[in-house]
Amino acid sequence: MSTILLSLLRNIETLEHIRAAVCAAREYERELSVKPASAAPGSAAIVL
Repeated sequence: MSTILLSLLRNIETLEHIRAAVCAAREYERELSVKPASAAPGSAAIVL
């Protein structure tokens, strides 16, 4: 039991990085699927 707990504690930082990457990917997909209402047809926007 303690070995599993220690392993999990060592990997928390890695798990947080994975979670952050998944959240960022979901947000990126959401942004791609939603078109801004104020954008005129044929116009381009650069989002940083």
